[in-house]
Amino acid sequence: FKDDELSYALGKEGTTRKKLEHAAGAILQYVGHVAFIAGTLKERKRCKEYITWLLNQRRGSVTIRDVASRDDATEMHIPENCKGWVTGNRGSELRRMEQETGTYMFMALDE
Repeated sequence: FKDDELSYALGKEGTTRKKLEHAAGAILQYVGHVAFIAGTLKERKRCKEYITWLLNQRRGSVTIRDVASRDDATEMHIPENCKGWVTGNRGSELRRMEQETGTYMFMALDE
């Protein structure tokens, strides 16, 4: 990780790290600029993918391919005029729902 990526992936008081590991069912720790992921192969792959999606969000929109075939994702269409209401101020509503449900949520583009 670069310094800014590490800070983003860690989150305030480690909240982003904890959210990703919980959603993936893995154990995620950062030592220096390296991520260490423990768990089953499926959990580790999922956690790595979640980190990739998280960092890609910083550079622009994310697209998840074949989301219907995944057992760890649910796709919901959000009408354009409702996106602000769903995300909340600076993503606060998404973060609240993530914390309440133990999931990782974000807006992605349709393919």
